[in-house]
Amino acid sequence: MSTEKDLISSDGEEIINPDGSVIPEIEFDDVSKTVRDNFLERDKIPSLKKILVTDDGKDPTNKVLSYAVALSNYTSAELVILHIAEHVDKLENVSVEGTNNANESLSDNQNFKRTIKGEIIDAMESKIKQCAEAGCKNRISYKFLAGHAVHEIVNEINDTNNNYDLVILSSSHIDSWFRSLFSDARKIISNISKPVMIIQ
Repeated sequence: MSTEKDLISSDGEEIINPDGSVIPEIEFDDVSKTVRDNFLERDKIPSLKKILVTDDGKDPTNKVLSYAVALSNYTSAELVILHIAEHVDKLENVSVEGTNNANESLSDNQNFKRTIKGEIIDAMESKIKQCAEAGCKNRISYKFLAGHAVHEIVNEINDTNNNYDLVILSSSHIDSWFRSLFSDARKIISNISKPVMIIQ
């Protein structure tokens, strides 16, 4: 970028910096071609159909979910809220029950009913209800995974069956499963190819 201290050469086509270096003449045909090649086109605008939201259950303001709901309403995207339990023993009072109709084959998973109960499940379902009451117009679902947070998040995003278009992370969970977030966020971002939004 030229400044008032820059000098124009006698032929008027070169800009000379105060240190004596020369800024080469700009070829406007090349610039026009670059602009043309990178011009926004309707069919190149990405659509958001499915958004992954990480949640540790410790954000009293639900700021991340608020942004997720706003984006969902603008784009009609489905929201998937992901909770990682780094230690299975943190899933306190969780029970899983499965039943199948007597007339059905035990190998028929479509007719197998699973019931999961527990405080952590109730809290997540309460959040989903709050999202709906706050005006979320689209589908909301949740997932619980156990393991190392960064590893599980990366695997979840990179699983091609999930088809996430955007990932929303929070920078406020320093003392939780998302501790040292900026370090963890860097590890996540460097191992995925999806766009990421970080809410502070």
